[in-house]
Amino acid sequence: MRLLSLFAVFLASPLFAQGNIKVDTEIGGLISRKILPVAIVSDDPILGGLVQFALSTHGAIEISPSSPIKVRIGRGGLAAVVSCDNALCAFTSNVEGKDEDQLALRVADAAIVGLGRRWQLKPLFADTKVAFVSRSTGSAEIYVTNLARSKTLRLTRYGNTSIGPRWSADGSRIFFISSFRSNWPEIFSTNGYGEAAKVIINVRGALGAASSGPDGRIAFASSNKGTMDIFVAGPQGQTPTRVIKAPSMQWVNTDPSWSPDGSRFALTAGPTGSPGIYLASSAGGALQRVPTGHNYSTEPRWNPVVPNQLVFTYQEAGSLRLGVLDLAASTVTPIVTKSPVSIAHASWCADGRHLVAAQGNGLVVIDSVTGKVTRLTPSQLGDCSEPDCWTPRAQ
Repeated sequence: MRLLSLFAVFLASPLFAQGNIKVDTEIGGLISRKILPVAIVSDDPILGGLVQFALSTHGAIEISPSSPIKVRIGRGGLAAVVSCDNALCAFTSNVEGKDEDQLALRVADAAIVGLGRRWQLKPLFADTKVAFVSRSTGSAEIYVTNLARSKTLRLTRYGNTSIGPRWSADGSRIFFISSFRSNWPEIFSTNGYGEAAKVIINVRGALGAASSGPDGRIAFASSNKGTMDIFVAGPQGQTPTRVIKAPSMQWVNTDPSWSPDGSRFALTAGPTGSPGIYLASSAGGALQRVPTGHNYSTEPRWNPVVPNQLVFTYQEAGSLRLGVLDLAASTVTPIVTKSPVSIAHASWCADGRHLVAAQGNGLVVIDSVTGKVTRLTPSQLGDCSEPDCWTPRAQ
């Protein structure tokens, strides 16, 4: 059932391996930086391996087999008891899952919440689903995975270019762009079963990915009317209406991202070759430029947990980097990572702290606080890009 179960078995073997002994001062140094060294002890090696990988992606966790802070997992069927008896972060949680994959994700969340009470760490894993593009078959196809990468599914099999995956508001379907039906890009949606549903078809020109708002409506960029404009349509593509028009053929509007309350867009706009981040009402109207301190800024994505926060991609010294924009404070904070390799196309996870982004030929999980980067997609999936995360909408 699990596509990557071999990976879990591989991870399970070092769970009890000997490592460098950490003295109390070393642990204290990590904790002062809001990082916990943690060892995983599980009576189920596969479950333990999946949880260990998931926790290894979190910026507040350092996996250390010799650490005295041990997360113990006792499994019984599709339930587990997760605990830690170290005085620094003692907790006990009972967890259930509908299948083994959900159980692993919920166990990882229970560990994060229990270990991180002093820092009010939020659940990350069970409520984050990742759609992306992989070219492992020779053509671009749409896949989905989770943050334990315990289940990875291929959704399209058109032998054609399928790109721009975006989750529907309720997480039941994925919108994507493909030209498999005609020689022009069109927007479809799929739940992975049966034929993809037609959403935006019989258009001519460039077409951007469909971003789903909290009420289910989609926003997308299209040059169908000559200029590259932003349109809004119903969940099935009903009544597409242009809401933001480009002032000229040299101006591009694209990458709309809905605010959590659906009232505004953040989008990429500007003259060709010099894009910036702009805000606009989702009903249409004038664009408001948001200063980023960079001449090339693209791909804004609204934080689903922190309403005034955006992540975006910028270019600096020939590389693509990520920054976090606080609209309330009018500040930009770069996400500083150790690798010089470009990183782009970020999408927020369920805790509003971590992101999934594209780096090199794969996807990575990034902690926006510490800059920790962890590879998510394995080499078997080949060249992967364009991640989009689904998280539950705030009530």
